[in-house]
Amino acid sequence: MSEEFSLTHQVDGSVLIIRTNGYLNDLGAEQVDEICSDNLEKGINKIVINLEQSPLINSIGISILIGVIEAIEESEGALAFTNLTPTNRKTFEMMGLLQFAEPFDTEQEAVNKFKG
Repeated sequence: MSEEFSLTHQVDGSVLIIRTNGYLNDLGAEQVDEICSDNLEKGINKIVINLEQSPLINSIGISILIGVIEAIEESEGALAFTNLTPTNRKTFEMMGLLQFAEPFDTEQEAVNKFKG
């Protein structure tokens, strides 16, 4: 896979929103991890990861996301994944990620839940 990975992020009130774009492999997931870590250090522990533009996620990417989940749990925060493809949703369910992170159809639904 040679598809370039990029991401954008913003803080909306007390919620960090990350939007990924491209194949979420080890390099992409490490970028997500770094941004999450930086914001957790600042006390922002409600995180929404929008995967709409990342239909492919490999096993290393998932393992790094598990580390992100652990860091968020340690900070007593919450994580949501949005815009999961049916395949990614099933994979996340099988890997146990959705026991610790809630899936939402849209980014706005997740942000509203965390702000409410």
